[in-house]
Amino acid sequence: MKKSRQIKHTLHKRDSETAPLYFECPKCGFLTADERFGADQILCPVCSAHGDGRRTFPPERLRRLDTRIRKYQRDGEHEIVVILVETFLESILEDIIDRILTARGADVTVREVVLDGQRAIGARIGRLFPHLTGEVFEDAASELGYRDFPRRWRDLRSARNAFIHDSPFRGPQESLTARDGITAMELLDQAYELFVLLNNRFVAHEKPDVPFCERG
Repeated sequence: MKKSRQIKHTLHKRDSETAPLYFECPKCGFLTADERFGADQILCPVCSAHGDGRRTFPPERLRRLDTRIRKYQRDGEHEIVVILVETFLESILEDIIDRILTARGADVTVREVVLDGQRAIGARIGRLFPHLTGEVFEDAASELGYRDFPRRWRDLRSARNAFIHDSPFRGPQESLTARDGITAMELLDQAYELFVLLNNRFVAHEKPDVPFCERG
């Protein structure tokens, strides 16, 4: 499996006030924060295609969710923040697996069958990701500079589940704390960056067989 290569301007300088904006190559799926690519002033550094500025990440539905999450955090609604961020993280991790499947030539039907066979996000990350990439998720995240992300994500998911679901083995968790909310926001910001780096490592190819915008 190819090693990650950092390309200048790939990631945004972190801004915890708003969701970042990345521009996607319509040919290979490479993601970059460089506005020059979105304005078609430079070529894709992976496949040398022109950018059109129309394909962006995160999509509008996630940008709207991001805005609501940040408002809840400012309002001190820690429990809502944790629940929504965990939902967001599950969505974004599912999206990267779907993109990896797409990059390997899987059409919509194949992707649906594969993902439907592993419904839980934990199984998708624990089983599908290694089969598709040749690496376990924890190792890939660590190599990209996010070693603690998988553990912190799972710890927060456990706290969310304990809050929402009664357990026959332990008493219910009555609340989620302000610290949980801060952790959730840190993971939210890191998730964008990790998604982009995973995408550029496992999805973008110099010579894709099919343009990314036409796959599936």
